[in-house]
Amino acid sequence: MRILCLVLLLPSLCFATETINCHFDKFHQANHAAPEMSGYVSISQSLEIINGKTSDSTLRLDGKKRAANSSIWILLEPDGWDTYSTTYAGDFGEVLTVEHELGDNKTKLDGWFKSRLVSSNIHATQTQFGKCLIRRNT
Repeated sequence: MRILCLVLLLPSLCFATETINCHFDKFHQANHAAPEMSGYVSISQSLEIINGKTSDSTLRLDGKKRAANSSIWILLEPDGWDTYSTTYAGDFGEVLTVEHELGDNKTKLDGWFKSRLVSSNIHATQTQFGKCLIRRNT
């Protein structure tokens, strides 16, 4: 199945059948070019990923409320690894990390988890902090 996914480059076939609903309430920017512009601020942004694709309702949100611009997400950890977090990479460069207990990812995640969404450019790194609700689709 992995070879088929790599060959076809269709993440939706490789992605677990799950829905991820995230809400981020804190934003941090580390400005590498102008450190005095670094800092934290409160936000209210959301992101919904359904079977590896950002939902249309998320993509329609205004940029102040939409947490990410990626439309396709892939799972980065190989099957069978015991990890403390699960990481998804978006096609716009964002990285979503979901924290969990060691090995929870082997049984498929289900429930609320602390999460971080990171994006960067040459001058700054932006991190959004919040929680994601992960539900397996049946």
